[in-house]
Amino acid sequence: MDASEFKSLFLPLGRMMYAEAFRILGSAEDAEDAVQDVYTKLWERRGSLAGVDNPRAYSMAMVRNRCLVLAAGRPQPPPPEGATETGSVDLGAEIEVRDSAERIIGIINTLPERQRQVVMMHDVEGCKNSEIEEATGLSADNVRQLLSRARRLIRECFARY
Repeated sequence: MDASEFKSLFLPLGRMMYAEAFRILGSAEDAEDAVQDVYTKLWERRGSLAGVDNPRAYSMAMVRNRCLVLAAGRPQPPPPEGATETGSVDLGAEIEVRDSAERIIGIINTLPERQRQVVMMHDVEGCKNSEIEEATGLSADNVRQLLSRARRLIRECFARY
């Protein structure tokens, strides 16, 4: 994919990606950083993006994954004084999702190096197995095996909480 194709497919999605990042992170600066990170990753992967059927869905998934990683890694501000309970069901669900994401990121960080690398590339960054093989020098079977073992360990550790 050359620069003009990249610009025509992915640059028009910037506002939508920013809106999603802002919705998740709640900060304009963090949202801008997340979108910039995603654009950087997309540009680095431009050679393999020709096989992407839906650039919008692909880039939005990358934004969501990046924002979840960013949100899990930063402390949450305390609720404002006098906050009401309106919408507490949505707030409760959001807090639960955020807590789960933080726990999963914590569990991922405890995995052996190769498993952590493969899970981060596949599930967080959205890389395909072939991209992981190229980046790590591992065989296809080894990538699948590491991914399977890592996911099993994550499920087991998550179930213990």
